[in-house]
Amino acid sequence: MTAPFIMLVDDEVSFVNTTAKRLNKRNIEVISAFSGKECLETLKMHQTLDVIVLDVKMPGMDGIETLKKIRKEFPLIEVIMLTGHATVGSGIDGMKLGAYDYLMKPCDIEELVGKVEKAARKKRAHEEKISNWGNFIETSTLKELMVPLAEYATVYEDDNILSAVIALEDAQEAFSPNRYPHRAVLVLNKENRVVGKLSQHDMIQALEPQYKVSKERKKSALDHFGFSRKFIESVSLQYNLWDRPLQNLHKKALEQKVKSFMYKPTEGEYIEESATINETIHRLIIGQHHSLLVTNGPDIVGIVRLTDVFELLRLRLKTLHLAARIKGNLNDDELIRDEDGSDG
Repeated sequence: MTAPFIMLVDDEVSFVNTTAKRLNKRNIEVISAFSGKECLETLKMHQTLDVIVLDVKMPGMDGIETLKKIRKEFPLIEVIMLTGHATVGSGIDGMKLGAYDYLMKPCDIEELVGKVEKAARKKRAHEEKISNWGNFIETSTLKELMVPLAEYATVYEDDNILSAVIALEDAQEAFSPNRYPHRAVLVLNKENRVVGKLSQHDMIQALEPQYKVSKERKKSALDHFGFSRKFIESVSLQYNLWDRPLQNLHKKALEQKVKSFMYKPTEGEYIEESATINETIHRLIIGQHHSLLVTNGPDIVGIVRLTDVFELLRLRLKTLHLAARIKGNLNDDELIRDEDGSDG
């Protein structure tokens, strides 16, 4: 990382000058301001700043008021608050308002350097994200979004439900903690080809097979006479057609086969690896699917989940919103909603 570019803001001239010299020796580029007003004026000429080290207690516009204006007008720039013993609460308030961190004066120079470098990395990461996301949805393929088959939970169709539960647990432990967890298992045949899906709902149903019988019963003669579903279920309960789900749990998990409860994907639940993100979103929403199997020719190479598409869109929206704030394209009402946290 290139040297951080920061501004020191404090009304104590000797502190600013001394600290600036010490930071310069540690390869940090420093400019200075001695009031909140001067800080904001200087910022307009130095919008490439990474970090502002801002004193809380200053005459005129104090650090908290200055911070609010920085966050509104220059949202990417990170701010580290400097507090005295009597103003620690203001440092914490600053973090609630969006400051990166706070330090108590007099602060250890190495600790300050460490926080400055971390804050600068965070700021530059945001800049890079905005730069990289410009045309992502329009130009990227779902290969960059899908979960490769090797990383997804799989089980064979002749295995029992317990094997499926364990396979799902093992896959969760190996999966990235930064992504949504798996909620289903892919089912393979003897030739290692995907032939079905087994959801958590299916696994729970398998632990009480009478649920499946009851589901099929809804298509029985009772339905044709116009009886309500509630009435049909009451009849089922009256005659003990449903067993207790947790009774003999382990025995059922060993006895029930995956193939008896798996779901076989329809034609609309397959999508080519070369498809765009737009095509993927369209297929998921129109088909009301939670996931799609990704193919490369005749082979299934992965799965794209609705949760991953939602996360992609969430990050995209936040990035666009931040970019709009930087360019000043949002009106005051939108900015107020954003500062209140209503954008999530």
